[in-house]
Amino acid sequence: MWICPYCGGNHGIPFHDEQLDGMLCLSEDCGRFVEEDAIREDRSEWDYMDF
Repeated sequence: MWICPYCGGNHGIPFHDEQLDGMLCLSEDCGRFVEEDAIREDRSEWDYMDF
């Protein structure tokens, strides 16, 4: 399960475009973007239910 390093929330969505690759935190009080290289977990272990 993905955990936001800023707020500790576990609601996020993958975000990818030409310049950014990572997770966008969907917690009400956060909304920060976490770059992929800052994410320590292996994406192959993620379940889409975690988002």
